[in-house]
Amino acid sequence: MSDEIVKRILALRPQLTREAVEKLIDEERAKAAGLLTEEAAAHLVASNLGLDGAGERMEAKVRVGDLTSGLGDVSLTGRVIHIFPARRFSRMDGREGKVVRMLLGDSTGTVNVVFWDEKADQIAASKIQPGKLVRVLHGYTRERRGEVEINVGGRGQIYQEPMDAAGEDFPSMDSFFITPGEVQGPGRVNLVGVVTEKLPSSTFTRSDGSEGKVARLALEEGGARVSVVLWDGKVDELGSVEVGTRLRLINGSSRPRQDGRHEVHASLDTVVEVLEVGVKPERPVSPWTKLAELNPGMYSVNVAARIIRIGEVRDFKRNDGSSGKVASILLEDDTGTLALNLWGDEVDHLSRMAVGDALAVESGYTRAGLGGVGLNLGRVGKITINPKDIDVKAMDLKPRITDIQDLREGQSNVTVRGRVLEAPQVREVETARGPAAVASFRIEDDTGEARVSVWRGLVREVEGLFPGTVVKIDNCVVRPPFDGLIQVSSGFFTKIEVERENKLG
Repeated sequence: MSDEIVKRILALRPQLTREAVEKLIDEERAKAAGLLTEEAAAHLVASNLGLDGAGERMEAKVRVGDLTSGLGDVSLTGRVIHIFPARRFSRMDGREGKVVRMLLGDSTGTVNVVFWDEKADQIAASKIQPGKLVRVLHGYTRERRGEVEINVGGRGQIYQEPMDAAGEDFPSMDSFFITPGEVQGPGRVNLVGVVTEKLPSSTFTRSDGSEGKVARLALEEGGARVSVVLWDGKVDELGSVEVGTRLRLINGSSRPRQDGRHEVHASLDTVVEVLEVGVKPERPVSPWTKLAELNPGMYSVNVAARIIRIGEVRDFKRNDGSSGKVASILLEDDTGTLALNLWGDEVDHLSRMAVGDALAVESGYTRAGLGGVGLNLGRVGKITINPKDIDVKAMDLKPRITDIQDLREGQSNVTVRGRVLEAPQVREVETARGPAAVASFRIEDDTGEARVSVWRGLVREVEGLFPGTVVKIDNCVVRPPFDGLIQVSSGFFTKIEVERENKLG
């Protein structure tokens, strides 16, 4: 049969000699370590010459971007990005199986190709290397974990370096890897970056009672940063990786975070390769984030700002009945204000702080609170008071008054000034922290009218106010409108100044 294939090859490629074709067949058999019959090797040579075994041109026009689940006969050509280690498994009937995964790519995307049993053996024997072009024939597609993959069974074939596939038509290896700034939407990603931060691992218990492990790295490159979440075995695998290591992640999973950004998860199917050690990112990210750029759910946050208000230490009860303490500091930079929350022993820092001090917060995290976004230290966060090597702009500590017409829902730490329109009404309400007193009244300035609510200790400062009195309310929170009026409410840093005058200005 192989002699018939040779004749057909010679008929369509008259520039070749029989000796040359037979030499190509012997070379393919040698590359496969004897796993290919002479006939199979002849088919392989025909494929590499752009023909099938019957002497007809093979077509592999499907592109990765065209793939959908449920296709029964798929052929495509792509560049090998990675070949994952072979895995053995047991079928339900007790027979042993073998599977090898290969990541292929073309100009439209990447796809996992799965080879089963003898096809997996063929891949192992062929010694295909990343960067090579291969053609897969007669595969079928199915969905796995939300993504389409190609499976190659007994009917399928794979051929190396098909001669009718021009390498310039397929992207280079480097083009299949992105930098942190290019991580945009959900899906599989191949990523390159330098480790600039490494957070300790932690354990957790899954719903089935098993124990899991998770850790985080920050990767930087090209002026951007992305968080990489390591799960289970990847935590141990990368336990010795140090800051300054350039990594390449293959088959990571990009997922959205609470703040709308994306992070990359590395789990069982992800390969992590060390490219270089002791290096710095190309165009590293500025280490300091402006306060106005912070959103809930951010990790590894570094900010440098001035202290404009120091709150009191507050005691609280946890859900398990234990006691805790917390204090909040109001920070300001040239873009806005934000609260830094200190928990437990962290409140001891207050004894060394004063209003007007510069403060550098490193490796903090953010989350949403009643007064908007809050910054927290956590286990690895640290603060430096009046750092010598960081230039923190001196701020004008005098509050900037916002006109009522400019108040917007969600603003925090704003200052308003207005004339009281009615005597405050005091009532007791039930809150998550227990019963609390609240005083409500309306104020106006030259631009509009707002409803004011002040809580707990501030209530006695407004009790007895008469209409016409002018009050200034520092560091309040803007709530959704009620009965057509925007609402402002007191927060941790709110201070009320009563002016015994009946006029504004």
